[in-house]
Amino acid sequence: MKASPDIQGDPETLAVERTDLARQRNLLANERTFSAWVRTGLAAVVAGLGIARLLSAGEWMWMARAIGVILILTGGGIYVIAFRRYCQACRLVEQKGTRATPIWLMSVLIMALILSSLLALVLLFQW
Repeated sequence: MKASPDIQGDPETLAVERTDLARQRNLLANERTFSAWVRTGLAAVVAGLGIARLLSAGEWMWMARAIGVILILTGGGIYVIAFRRYCQACRLVEQKGTRATPIWLMSVLIMALILSSLLALVLLFQW
């Protein structure tokens, strides 16, 4: 099989280069997926705070706070799921030699998000 005119080089070398590029695309896709999970968690936390704050007047205040608590805890759960999925995918990619964003850095990020969610939960009951 002959390589196309715009691609020069040994077929084995080209295959290795394409495989490396595919691994890098997988890594970037993993990071985009992680980012999407984090955005979803942030949206849940913000929705929980918004509902609890905006609907906290009147006799239904307890229900607004309950919905707020549920959404904030859901956001925290989404952070944990995002981190676990990121770690699993990184292990698979790193087994093949591609370096991902360090797990410790993602751990710090997730811990900061979880702590901010817990702080939001505390602030919810201070209002």
